[in-house]
Amino acid sequence: MVFLQFMENQEAIIYSPAAVLNIFNNSISLKQTQRIIQLRGIFVMGKGAFYNGSYYDSLRDESTDAQITLVVPALIRNELQHNKTVTINGYITRRVVNNASRIEIQLTVTELVGQTQNRYSDDELKRIELQQAKAAAGFRDVQGWIKEQILLEHPFKIGVIIGKTAIIDNDIKHQLRESIAFYELEFYRINLSSEMEIINTIRQLDQSGTDIIVVSRGGGENLDIFNKISIAEQAIKLTPLFITAIGHKDDVTLLQKVADKAFITPSEFGQFLNDTYNHTIEEAQHSRAQLVESVTKQLSAGYQKEIDNLKEQVKNLEELKKQSSADMQKVYDEKISGLTLLQREKQLLYERQIAELEKKSNINWTAVIVAIVLGLLIGYLLHH
Repeated sequence: MVFLQFMENQEAIIYSPAAVLNIFNNSISLKQTQRIIQLRGIFVMGKGAFYNGSYYDSLRDESTDAQITLVVPALIRNELQHNKTVTINGYITRRVVNNASRIEIQLTVTELVGQTQNRYSDDELKRIELQQAKAAAGFRDVQGWIKEQILLEHPFKIGVIIGKTAIIDNDIKHQLRESIAFYELEFYRINLSSEMEIINTIRQLDQSGTDIIVVSRGGGENLDIFNKISIAEQAIKLTPLFITAIGHKDDVTLLQKVADKAFITPSEFGQFLNDTYNHTIEEAQHSRAQLVESVTKQLSAGYQKEIDNLKEQVKNLEELKKQSSADMQKVYDEKISGLTLLQREKQLLYERQIAELEKKSNINWTAVIVAIVLGLLIGYLLHH
């Protein structure tokens, strides 16, 4: 209650967005903002924005994408070279960006301490970017896709790029063994030392509807061609699955790093195709056997249930028949008993009627005899 009264007595304080930003800006207090500090990173020259005697550039971290805005005086900037690793002194400042509701951290440069060649070259940085891009896009499941096509009994095209005089096509075919009938392999012989020929062939296979593109080469040195950024850039843009079988164990090239799946040797690639096919067929047969067993059990259970139902119906019919026979016999017996009783009653009635008739007949004859006797007696008397 006291708290509510206190709140009622307090007047509401209304802030503007700029005021809120400045409150937070003023609340930030670090020791590093109160003294000169030293930073090391890659100098990235800005677009040339010049304000109050200084340029606005950036200092990028050597191993990540993190960067900070630099406020560089014109004299110091003349000494800085783009994309060089620099060590600089300066002090941290903050800038409130009112229209974006943010507080930017900046470093005002006071001295260039040192400038050296980058730890990573531009090409190396580009290779890192390509690997990050592939990781972000995702490495596709080559084996899972192949197994799905095998189960669907859907053959697919595999385009294998090899050298003009290479014999590794025989190595791959030999490892395929009995599964070679399923796979549709097409070998493309080119100059594997030509960057443009490799790129053009990859692009051609991509546009022709090939499902899997493979770059394969036997053992040996001189793998620099497979570190070419342009080839890797083409590879990560492919719609088909991309595989390498370059044949070098120790030196892993950029093209191998951006491939969906990489094999050390061409023979290993052929073995992979054969093993995938055989394992998939075995799994399918096992699954089919389990399915047949399951369906058989279900059908047997269903048939048994139907048979049990039929037996129950037959049993009920027999009981009904017995019941009907018993009921009919009962009705028959009742009818016969009734008829017998009726016959007996009629017999008794008949006998009674006969007896009455006989009785009546006896009485009449007696009267006749008496009448005759009386008549004879009267006649005798009359004559005498």
